[in-house]
Amino acid sequence: MNYYLLLKERSISYAEKPFLYIGEEIYSYRAFFTKIERMTQHLSRVIKDDLKSADVLVSAESFLNQALLFFAVQKFNARPILLHHGLIESDIEHIAKTNDLQGIFILNAEGLSYKRFPYEARQHEYPDCLGVLSSGTTGTPKVMYRTFESWAGFFPVQNEIFGLKETSCLFFHGSLSFTGNLNAFLAALFIGASVCTSECTNVKLWIALMEKHTADIIYLVPAKLRLLVEAIKVAISSVRSLFTGSQIISASLLRLLQRKLPNASIVLYYGASELNYITYAHCRDCTRDPRNVGIPFPGVDISVADGLIYVNTPFHVSGITLPFTLHDKGYMNEQGELIFEGREQAWVNKGGFKISLERVELKIKAVAGIREAVVLPVEDEVRGADIVAFLVPSDGIEKKKLRRMVRNALLPVEMPKKIYFLAEIPLNDRGKLAKDLLLKEIRK
Repeated sequence: MNYYLLLKERSISYAEKPFLYIGEEIYSYRAFFTKIERMTQHLSRVIKDDLKSADVLVSAESFLNQALLFFAVQKFNARPILLHHGLIESDIEHIAKTNDLQGIFILNAEGLSYKRFPYEARQHEYPDCLGVLSSGTTGTPKVMYRTFESWAGFFPVQNEIFGLKETSCLFFHGSLSFTGNLNAFLAALFIGASVCTSECTNVKLWIALMEKHTADIIYLVPAKLRLLVEAIKVAISSVRSLFTGSQIISASLLRLLQRKLPNASIVLYYGASELNYITYAHCRDCTRDPRNVGIPFPGVDISVADGLIYVNTPFHVSGITLPFTLHDKGYMNEQGELIFEGREQAWVNKGGFKISLERVELKIKAVAGIREAVVLPVEDEVRGADIVAFLVPSDGIEKKKLRRMVRNALLPVEMPKKIYFLAEIPLNDRGKLAKDLLLKEIRK
């Protein structure tokens, strides 16, 4: 089974139901599948080799073209791997060589093309139907493979917890190469829901689309959620559920969400590309510990050893050993909830004192007058390591006053070596922190 076959089934059972709203374009389940079939004919004309059992990269500039190629490639029983936007040629070549990929489809303004790689196809031990790229903020992404069941087998569980129903219209934004977006998109397809998205980053247009199509459920990472709710002028009552992850929800963002989306159940999840969803928390109390990422999803077991979180789940990428650790640090509280303390590498030893970047960042975000904050490690000639902070201040707040407030909120040893003020925190196409752009700011 693969997702082309699932879409084919849904195009029959939900033929005229709207499946995808992209800006002003509307595609029913049948109409979208028809576009997929046209794309498969196009693929047949540009390739000369049999794609069966091939692992191929997919590069497309638009959401629609990403989606079309993702499904079309699977008709040939090949495994599509959606590329992140902005990767340079050497990164793509490295990904292909390291993972023995057979080729890359490129769909842009010039049309569709296919480039073959000179690597022998690897033998898959499992019935994998797709590949995904890691979506971290640094380094060349790695390829991981998934069986159909490793996601689809969990959709009934996650859809129940996130509130995604057959009658839902789900809004999300960003590249399908981000596994969170791809998973949500396929979960909506699985249950027969509608999906609403936009190719642009104009938040006012997002709001207009949500209102036009009565989106009742939202999936956005916290950084994009803040942009959304700050742009909402009149509270939107039609949204009944939103789920988010990849970053912590600060108290200030939670208050904004509750005010602008008053009827929405807010669910924070902790997950990973390698493992799918791990824990979840219903966020109701603004005084809650923002590090609390909740209880394990049904069927998921968590243990902690030497401060590291280990996960045992049947819904993981192929070929990993369980229990698996992402080298995230944390502990379980008395209520059986996971308290997340950041990645193992997100700690610095500053002159003999171990400092959690996650904890310092949360303290800074709690300071009145700061919309967003990011804390990064830097090398220091004296202390060996130090930290710097990037702050997005609220309008009208003096920088000198904010520096003083940050100093008062932190222990002396936690005070950043330098504070940079930005208009916005830069994000990549997956909604993750564009760390390379911040590092350029340091080097100026």
